[in-house]
Amino acid sequence: MNFYIETFGCQMNKSRSEHLAYLLSQNGFQPARNKEEADILLFNTCAVREHASEKAISNIQKISLERTTGFYRPLLVVLGCYSEYVKKRVEKRLPGVDIIIGTHNLESLPELIKKNLETHRKLIAFSETPPGPFDEKGFLRTPGVTAYLPITYGCNNFCSYCVVPYTTGRQRSRPLPSLIDELQLIVEEGFREIMLLGQNVNSYGMDLDGGLTFEGLLQIIEHTMGNEKLWIRFLTSHPRDMNRSIIERVKGSSILCPYFHLPLQSGSDTILHSMNRGYTQEHYLNMVSQIREIIPEAGIGTDLIVGYPGETKNDFQETLRVAEAAQFDIAYTYCYSHRPNTQASLMNDEIPITIKKERLRILNEMIHIIHSHKMNRLLGQGTTVLIDEKTSLSFSGKTPSNLRVSLPPQSILNPGQFVPVQLTSIQAGKLWGEVIERES
Repeated sequence: MNFYIETFGCQMNKSRSEHLAYLLSQNGFQPARNKEEADILLFNTCAVREHASEKAISNIQKISLERTTGFYRPLLVVLGCYSEYVKKRVEKRLPGVDIIIGTHNLESLPELIKKNLETHRKLIAFSETPPGPFDEKGFLRTPGVTAYLPITYGCNNFCSYCVVPYTTGRQRSRPLPSLIDELQLIVEEGFREIMLLGQNVNSYGMDLDGGLTFEGLLQIIEHTMGNEKLWIRFLTSHPRDMNRSIIERVKGSSILCPYFHLPLQSGSDTILHSMNRGYTQEHYLNMVSQIREIIPEAGIGTDLIVGYPGETKNDFQETLRVAEAAQFDIAYTYCYSHRPNTQASLMNDEIPITIKKERLRILNEMIHIIHSHKMNRLLGQGTTVLIDEKTSLSFSGKTPSNLRVSLPPQSILNPGQFVPVQLTSIQAGKLWGEVIERES
């Protein structure tokens, strides 16, 4: 039998789907080319934002209905953060699903599928406590340029708006020997960019014996992999736990890319306190200044939420002020999404959706202007681009600072190449460049 995994949400979910694909392939199942050909259809769900959750539920309900009317008959499996988040209600919302699995039960997936095929009974598997050390081994990755490698799973922060600690459990760090083995395997498989993943990579090792820190991990990775033609990135970094030694470890590295994703969420100290973020706007801007001072060419990305419960006009203006001061290279912006059972969901001062959308529009306009000015200042400069996309009309890739650059079609280029580029123009909001010499 063959299977297809539809993934919703973050890079961590994409990586977990690759691990699930590996588990299934090791147990006699084969990947399908698309979901229409699948005997087993799995949905790896997300619960962080309502839109992603409802999109997944809508897709599952649609396919479940098609199956009952005779057009489509795969075995349906729902797993991931949404199933864990609403485990008391998910069965009622998805009555046509054959297997429902919580985030702590994923290793039992092949066994549950085989049991369902034998008994034709609906199976539901949830554990109240997380399994032991986080050490997922084996990933069925699609060949390409970028590979994901989780170094932690779970979160200890309990931000007031976020469900992640409730769906994943407390942070667990992957042991160093296993992590290094996986890094070397990824390189052997031909990947040129590795993304170290964690809800907060900066707190890597805090739950392990031996006192290994995240900056210590980066040092070991550099020592082990530094001779490879390779780029390594990491996300996400919690601003509270970012420190100068991490920045200095990236500075001058041959493989660590100078890009730091620091979710600000809000520029208002009042809102940051209510969010339980553990830092102030002053702390945040000081960290941004340190990055710019130590690595002037570094890219800084962020996440921003508008319309958090109780956010006043002045709170929103503080977010605009900090965004203007930080001059973000990349920003992902969202309206606050109500998530039941979080601390924020207990607050009574919900912001009307019309105000949320207007604040999001204003913020996005500012981010767009900042981004346009920053791109214009880059024109004429040289950089290196790792090609990761190829179409009939162009190539594109990322710079070390995580900016995407488009290049005219040239037969000498292929995904996986590092090429020196001069940045030449901006077209329809995209940064374009020209290869100034070929480098394999």
